[in-house]
Amino acid sequence: MKITITLRGSLRKYLEGENERIVEVPEGCTCDEALRSIGIDYKEIKNFGFVAVNNMRVMIYAELKEGDVLKAYPRIYGG
Repeated sequence: MKITITLRGSLRKYLEGENERIVEVPEGCTCDEALRSIGIDYKEIKNFGFVAVNNMRVMIYAELKEGDVLKAYPRIYGG
């Protein structure tokens, strides 16, 4: 199945200048597995924040469906 992965903010550097990437992943793929398919291990990124699918915040292990848009956001700091 095809999905779109978009990295936001400071995470964009992991797509080497691209804003988004359309990828082919197996049925039942999770957000974590989809990110790993493009070489991103969220556990290794200190400022990794959360993921959203179709603009709804979800858990990293949520399953994806054909045509979903997976967005990954960095942790936001401020004060």
